[in-house]
Amino acid sequence: MTGNGDVEEFAELLRELKGRANRSYAALAARSGVSASALHRYCSGAGVPGDYEVLARFGKVCGADAEELLELHRRWVLADAERKRAVSRAPAAVSAGRAGAAGAVVSRVETAGGSDAETGAESGPELGPEPELEPGSEPEPDSGPESLRAAPAPVPAPEPLRAAPVPGPEPGSAASPPRRRPLLAVLALAVFAVAGVAAALWGKALTSSGGPDGSGGSSDGRLLLSSRCPVVVSMGQADTCVHEVQSLLARAGGRLDVDGAFGPVTQMRVVVFQLRSGLTPNGSVDEGTKRALYESEGKPLDTWTPDRVARRIREVFTEDPERAVGIADCASYLDPLYTLPNSNATRNWGVFQLYDGTLRKLGGTREQALDPDWNIRAAHRLWALTKDFSAWKACDRAYRAGETRAAKGS
Repeated sequence: MTGNGDVEEFAELLRELKGRANRSYAALAARSGVSASALHRYCSGAGVPGDYEVLARFGKVCGADAEELLELHRRWVLADAERKRAVSRAPAAVSAGRAGAAGAVVSRVETAGGSDAETGAESGPELGPEPELEPGSEPEPDSGPESLRAAPAPVPAPEPLRAAPVPGPEPGSAASPPRRRPLLAVLALAVFAVAGVAAALWGKALTSSGGPDGSGGSSDGRLLLSSRCPVVVSMGQADTCVHEVQSLLARAGGRLDVDGAFGPVTQMRVVVFQLRSGLTPNGSVDEGTKRALYESEGKPLDTWTPDRVARRIREVFTEDPERAVGIADCASYLDPLYTLPNSNATRNWGVFQLYDGTLRKLGGTREQALDPDWNIRAAHRLWALTKDFSAWKACDRAYRAGETRAAKGS
């Protein structure tokens, strides 16, 4: 997998974070809960994790700030997409290798004295089963079995068949080319003329209706529904269509930079907007989401400020308020609408990043998890089960490590 641009950029950022932390793989593994061998694979570009939470823990242990963690998430999305493309290309590459080996055999047989059809051979040589590939690995070039490398024995060529001559058309007959060419040219011109008229009429109809669906011409000012934007606006895109999405999210109360680049924060806001609009929260702006953005009333993305979140945490976690605030800051930067995807189609939600499975155990929903007051009180219920912050091990370790550094500094 090494050598790929997206994967290498992802690994380069991991190496930069590790170098800044100035710790061994073993030390980082102990603090982040990831095996040392796995960290080495990720940092060398030999592998990409399927779950961002692994990287979030690693980044926080290395002292990454909020912007660096978002950049890490962006590079992970691109590298993970490349990993999936590599897996999907592997079977095709193996099949192409097998076909190439078979073609070489047929070519050698033909060179020696004729094709299978000519020599009467019933089938080509057996190539054996396809090799199994590990996920994310690139297939080895298929050079074919050893038995295929020697050219087969020459096969006598059969007597060539002589076909009887076919009489051509008589001069001046209906099949004579000189008479047919002018007629074909006239017909072709007529067809092109009819097609041009039809295209003009269809274009006029589209202009008057605003597009095939009545909204594509952007005459009503809805850029996302025009032909100027792709059917789906999604992660990694950077253009005026993304700028439009961000402007609409900001109008809906979302706090984000309107910079025309579709990154992790934009995706988070899209997910929450979709959830609160009754749409599938997949983070990609399809036609349904585009229409909902334009038709949205009020501010569905309006929520508490980080200061208000911190005050409420201190009110609920009276047993250890500052530690609770520190862990929530580590988990979500005190953003009530913070949400991160997992590789198994689940997500973590809100201030304390409550996992879908945890929500089910608490009898809550994703919508409730985005309510900061409900999220904080639910987190306190989790804390009360063990009287500690073991439900947030990575952030608790990071908080304690920060306390230790502060104590040494004083």
